[in-house]
Amino acid sequence: MKSDLNREPTTSAPTCWQREAPSACLRLERSAGEAHVFPYQHFVTASLSRIDDSEVLRLSFSSHDVEIAGRNLRPLLLAVQDFAVKWIRAIPARYHALANSKNGVVVSIRVEEAK
Repeated sequence: MKSDLNREPTTSAPTCWQREAPSACLRLERSAGEAHVFPYQHFVTASLSRIDDSEVLRLSFSSHDVEIAGRNLRPLLLAVQDFAVKWIRAIPARYHALANSKNGVVVSIRVEEAK
């Protein structure tokens, strides 16, 4: 039987997104407890931009615009390109310090109706 004394402490942040192909819809979970579901049939465009040490992924659907802020979001963009992201959620602020720069980290999600 293994001892818990030799076990490394868990110091990783929660997962921010899940890849699963094929996905019919994308579910966005905001940190405020709000959730949205968007069918990929209404997906229009995506873009990724870097601002200082963070990145912003913008997704446009026929009725809403989504802005996802975080770090290392390129793998997320590539998964969206394949319509293969089942859900995305922002991690709680208490985990921001634990977030590893190698893993994709979603700090915030903003959803607005398209103009």
